[in-house]
Amino acid sequence: MVLPIPNLDDRRFKDLSEEGRERLKKHLPELTQIAPGDPAHAMVDLFAYLTENILYRMNLIPERQRRAVMNLLQIPQRMAKPSRGLVCIDSGPRSVNLPGFIRDGAQLKASSQHFTAHGEVQPTPLGLSVSIKRSLSDDELTATGLTHEELRQQFGIKRGENPQPFEPKNFKLGQENLSLTESLDKYFYIACTLPKTLVNERTQVIENLTGIIFNIAIAPADDIDAEEISSLEARKLNWELMSLDDEGNLLNLPLEIIADSSRGGREMGVVRLRLPDNTELFDTLTLDDPMFSGLGKLPPELPAPLTNERVAFWLRLSAEDEPDLTLGYLGANGVDVSGQGLKKDLVIAVGNGNPGQIAKLPDKNIAPESLVLQVEEDGAWVSWQRVDFLVDQGGEAKVYRLDANEGVVYFGDGLEGGRRPPQGKRIRIANYLYGGGSQTNLQAGEIKEVVNSSRVYLRHEWPCKGGIDAESVTQAEKRIPLYLTHRNRAVTKQDFKILSENNPVNPVARAEVFEGFLPGANINAARENVQGVVSVFVLKPATPALRKTPKPSKGLLKDVFEYLLQRLLIGTELYVLSPEFIPIAVGVKIDVLDPENEQQTRQAVQNTLINYLWSLAPGGALGQGWGMGVNVKSSELQTQVARVNGVRAVNALDIFEKSTNHWRRLPMNEEVKLRKYQLPMLMGVSVGTGSGQPDFPRGIEAEARDGSGVPAPVIPEVC
Repeated sequence: MVLPIPNLDDRRFKDLSEEGRERLKKHLPELTQIAPGDPAHAMVDLFAYLTENILYRMNLIPERQRRAVMNLLQIPQRMAKPSRGLVCIDSGPRSVNLPGFIRDGAQLKASSQHFTAHGEVQPTPLGLSVSIKRSLSDDELTATGLTHEELRQQFGIKRGENPQPFEPKNFKLGQENLSLTESLDKYFYIACTLPKTLVNERTQVIENLTGIIFNIAIAPADDIDAEEISSLEARKLNWELMSLDDEGNLLNLPLEIIADSSRGGREMGVVRLRLPDNTELFDTLTLDDPMFSGLGKLPPELPAPLTNERVAFWLRLSAEDEPDLTLGYLGANGVDVSGQGLKKDLVIAVGNGNPGQIAKLPDKNIAPESLVLQVEEDGAWVSWQRVDFLVDQGGEAKVYRLDANEGVVYFGDGLEGGRRPPQGKRIRIANYLYGGGSQTNLQAGEIKEVVNSSRVYLRHEWPCKGGIDAESVTQAEKRIPLYLTHRNRAVTKQDFKILSENNPVNPVARAEVFEGFLPGANINAARENVQGVVSVFVLKPATPALRKTPKPSKGLLKDVFEYLLQRLLIGTELYVLSPEFIPIAVGVKIDVLDPENEQQTRQAVQNTLINYLWSLAPGGALGQGWGMGVNVKSSELQTQVARVNGVRAVNALDIFEKSTNHWRRLPMNEEVKLRKYQLPMLMGVSVGTGSGQPDFPRGIEAEARDGSGVPAPVIPEVC
């Protein structure tokens, strides 16, 4: 039951104005005959307006009191989250010698917004050119006017070995996804190139590159950070240096991975590779005849206007577990950045010796884990510890409490709530990160410079994403009824769901709780009905789209786990997981009411299927997201298609399911069977008109191609 909130005074402007005129008649009867436009009436209206504003404010609880109530309930406001991104820092087109490192914490600027670099990077003059050998079908080969036999003769391929025709495909970095789906041999070929101005200095540049750590920025194509249930392991990427031995045979030398913040390209990050010390291993793989570029295991032809003279060395990238690896971006000399500023060595106050001293920081939205507070003691700086509460800390504990949203530091009373800063002693911040919010979500090209670094050049080719504004008091107080429901303790199944979906740390769009579900080392080892185990499956906010899912990030899973961990009953074993998404596709044949609106109707059918199979609202039969473990039935999807405006009849609907290495069309009335921890991921939709069997959705190959044979480049004739 919701108690009614009394209105202390419900009078409005009209009521107050009429009341003022009545009082005017009683106290000044000589003014009763004055016309309505007279200044006396204008004064009455003015005071009525001012009084109405006072009454409106009186009926509101002042924000100060609302904050006090929330503080008593220990309901924090959600902090602003900074965006994350990638930038590349080059040494410039004329610098033979490499400049010094750009260190961790370096500041970058985008107009008035500051960004902070995380990790260090050695700027080099290198750029990247990424290509694959795109496999050609028999029909495509025929269209070029060539045959397999002609390719065999042209490249001297032995009898018994089949030539595998391909054409080089070069990717526009930052403008399109990098995919191995159409690759003949499932390798990215990465040419590390020099600017034109340094071609004649190649030998000296190579000597300077030997033994350094080479940073490569990497971003996923779909912003999905978490993988299958219970599996948060990094993807294994194989980085190889392509070279030739003394006899001219091709060598592929594995490179040492020093660090990889991208977890194998699962999230935005940087791969740090150790280049070899031997200059003889850096080879351009130059051929006398460019016609043979890409033959066998050689890299494909470079795109114009690049030439072999500009190649410093070649890298080869693959993923054994994901042969159809798709990435969003690769860039040389990369470094992670966040939409936060960094401040260091900042004196914020001087101890006054009074209990409960308060010190104000110059910034709001402080990252608590980054703040290092120190107090002067015997001529040295001594670090104090941040705590959530100053109660029962003891009178000598060197502790403080931080209001991160407002940037305020609270010290103890010297009795039971922590030590007071000594009188006359300086209080300083060694360092802290601040800022964040949606304003840090930037498009590519908006970060312009590295502060205090004039010898380097910055490239910003991948957008910064993930910034979220801080929660307002009004938004936070709406969570009070939910908070009072579970009392900030995770006991019942509903408590886990409410706490997860309303956590103040990281937004969760949907949470599903399975009691007794224990994930194992792999999904087949999962157990059910285990006493004391609770598994919470969470999804991030997202908009319905084809080939997209609201998979949670690794950071989201970690944040929700740590938030729930503080609210568990003793003896509860907790897991916070991502659902496993099962790829499916749908093909449908319909009749339309109006042929002139056929295209709009087909698009409406596709949108209906995307929305209905979506894991969040408006998906599923109840409009709250497709149920976990709910099978996908063709009859159910037919019903949804039939309800679309403009559809006269649904003639056929087929569901396609992906097995280990190929797609298959399900027989009539066969369902896509999902386990309780699985959700569907719609990969493609084909909508046609008329009768017959629905087409296979575009972009999904029915069968995996055979990869045996000798790759042979197809060179088109150019007049």
